[in-house]
Amino acid sequence: MEPRRRRVLVLAYYFPPLGGGGVQRTLKFVRYLEPLGWDATVISTRSRLYPARDPSLLAEVPASTRVVRTRALPLGHYLGIALHRLRLERLRALVLWPDSGLGWAPFAFLSALRAARRDKPDVLFSTSAPYGAHLVGLLVARLTGLPWVSDFRDEWSANVSLMEQPKALAALTARSESAVTQQARRVVVVADYFRLVGIEADDPRRVEIVNGVDEADLPNPPPLPRPDKFVVTNVGTIYGSIDPSPGLRVLAALATKGAIDAERLEVRLVGSIWEPHFVPPTGITIATTGYVDHSQAVAEMFAATVLLLYRPSSTLAPSGKVFEYLASGRPILCLTHPDNLASRLVRSWNAGTTANPDDPKAIERAILTLWQRWEDGDLPDQEEVRRLTLERYSRRANTMRLAQQFDELCSG
Repeated sequence: MEPRRRRVLVLAYYFPPLGGGGVQRTLKFVRYLEPLGWDATVISTRSRLYPARDPSLLAEVPASTRVVRTRALPLGHYLGIALHRLRLERLRALVLWPDSGLGWAPFAFLSALRAARRDKPDVLFSTSAPYGAHLVGLLVARLTGLPWVSDFRDEWSANVSLMEQPKALAALTARSESAVTQQARRVVVVADYFRLVGIEADDPRRVEIVNGVDEADLPNPPPLPRPDKFVVTNVGTIYGSIDPSPGLRVLAALATKGAIDAERLEVRLVGSIWEPHFVPPTGITIATTGYVDHSQAVAEMFAATVLLLYRPSSTLAPSGKVFEYLASGRPILCLTHPDNLASRLVRSWNAGTTANPDDPKAIERAILTLWQRWEDGDLPDQEEVRRLTLERYSRRANTMRLAQQFDELCSG
């Protein structure tokens, strides 16, 4: 007799047909929980305010998954844009607390309660951002008694992008985070450095499950880099501080003084550009693709000569795409804090070059090292890096760790 299948109620704003990096983690969990005996009911949104959409990802959602796409009030979204343009950032933070997912939370809460009554889930799972998903999870867990797992893809009160909050909001954020971490039966984080109010790093309820890469997403056969062009590719949305301009400016300066041949250099910016003040440097060829679906984004990684990864030194968040970068086997120009996981992996696996993003001279040396290796024909496919990445950062293996937490909660 087959064991009874179990069901998890998932609160995730970002889920197909939405696209972008925030979708991948939850999608892969749902996909690979199914063969482990766990079916999912996902509370997402049908709002069209989020511009990144990738309907191709729907093919990965298991047939047993029930997806409930709720409404989301647009008022906060448009008011937030207006206040940002008026430079009223403190008022904007107050209006949009806890974040821009505020308009979705009330509808998600009502839908989650209905789903809990209808589907009789065994476990509740919420993932942030938006952080409103955890507030909904907190209420649903208290009202239903479901064992709850909260998943932090980013820090909350310690998030550098929220450091400018008014003191009253910062205090409210800390209290809310503490309520979440104390109520949740498991608190999942994507990185060991995360600081969360209300739970210590050695608390047995705290579980680290990093982001990763799905071998099924890798193209076969993979595209090959062009031998006649030094193609530097940045994959991902450009917004706020996630802006690779420091690396691009150094590339342009090297081309201007003839240290690298501008005729053989091409920069590709693959993804949306949401930073209104982004101005690419002149003197080098820069191609922009706009948003592309996930499969094309991965294909662009494989076709690059060098992959550019930029993160400001103020954050240790490595970006979820680093694992796909590594799995592509292409060398990485890694411009992050030296203690960032991305830099540590690139150094220890000899997977490219690294430089502090605040040090133009170090960036210059890192670029010239890769350029010289390319001219010497010494930028081969890095099969060992790909093997190590798939061995240690598999989405399937990550999901097995999550399923283990669910099983323990049910048996306990």
